[in-house]
Amino acid sequence: MRRDAFLYGFVSIMLLSVQTVFAQTPNPGAAPGAQQLLQTPIGGTRIPRETPVGNLRNPYEGNSAAIAQGRQLFKSMNCNGCHAPQGAGGMGPALSDAEWIYGSEPAQIFLTVVQGRPNGMPSFARALPEDDIWKLVAYVRTLSEIPGRKPPPASQPQETGKP
Repeated sequence: MRRDAFLYGFVSIMLLSVQTVFAQTPNPGAAPGAQQLLQTPIGGTRIPRETPVGNLRNPYEGNSAAIAQGRQLFKSMNCNGCHAPQGAGGMGPALSDAEWIYGSEPAQIFLTVVQGRPNGMPSFARALPEDDIWKLVAYVRTLSEIPGRKPPPASQPQETGKP
């Protein structure tokens, strides 16, 4: 009986120590951490950027499944209430053009979602896990018509207003 209790205690301690080691081991393909993101300069077309944005990658950029989840988050978190369903803008700025107030790089968009912005953009740091924010960032970047990016697929023919 005493031997079983000792063995049980020993195995429990070993499992806890293995779990601690794995929790502290960084994932090489993981999203950028908070410290890296906080060093990202904010700025775009209206707010000049003093230093270039570092090369922080969104782990979901180009991932169609993650982009679809980002689209769902855009709807469920009511982003379309301010930015319009296709990011055309409304109460919030447009996300479908080349003019981005706080920058259009993935890290800049991530920080905008996490921190919020003056005059209406709330912080979603407590509402969404970082993983979901990266998926949302991947979707938002598909809305933009910035050269070098693919425009979103047209679901309906667009009227030009020309005869």
